[in-house]
Order: sequence, then structure tokens, then C-alpha cells
Amino acid sequence: MDTPFNERGVTLSRAGLSASGQMIPLRELRAARVVKVERKKPLPVVIALIGLVALGAGFVTGSGAALVLGVMIVVVGYLSWITQDVIYQLMVTTSDGEREVLITKDQEFADRVAALVGEAVAKHAARPQV
Repeated sequence: MDTPFNERGVTLSRAGLSASGQMIPLRELRAARVVKVERKKPLPVVIALIGLVALGAGFVTGSGAALVLGVMIVVVGYLSWITQDVIYQLMVTTSDGEREVLITKDQEFADRVAALVGEAVAKHAARPQV
């Protein structure tokens, strides 16, 4: 690798890959891939449905407290949905198995690091061993 990569706490150099407080020597790296982790849908939906039930119970019984509680729970369900982000994990394969190295919201950054790790592994493999 000609130029070391050092960005956002991830360092890739001749020695290896360093991220999240772990150092993986270049000789142990085999491959890298990016895994997309989607939003979790069930929890916000269940919370919103519970809020709707409480809201309906408030309308039926004429209870102001149940109405307020229902609205608040529906809002919590909605907020828990919109605040979830899609995240990307950088997984590297080593001689010991697969390890998670990086978690980020930026897919472009994760893809770039994975590509750089792939290039570094290929260059290291092509280099004559001493």
C-alpha cells in the first residue's frame, strides 16, 4: 500500500487495519465486505398500535387521561420509527474468522474502506514473502 489511509478513526497502513480500538495485521486479513442493517420495524409498529388502542379506549370511555396517554404513545412509536437509521457494518475475514470492524451510517465510507482493504490484501498476497 503506497499511501496509508487514515480517516474517521480508521487507519489502513502497511502494518494492518486499525479501527474501533482493534488492530488487525495485514497478513491476517483475507477479505472485507459491507453489511447493511435495516431499520427494525416491529417495535415502533407495536408501540404505535398500543397507542392507538389507548386512544380508542379514551374516545369510547370519554377519558381525557386515556386520550392523552394514547396520543403520547402513538407519538413515541412514530418518533422511534423516524429516529432509526440504516447502518452499515464493515466485516473483515481473518484467519480466525469474520470480525466486525466498523459501524457507520455512511455507506460510501464503508464501501471505500472495504475496497481499500481488498486492494491492500491483494497487494500483500502478490508481494513475495521473505
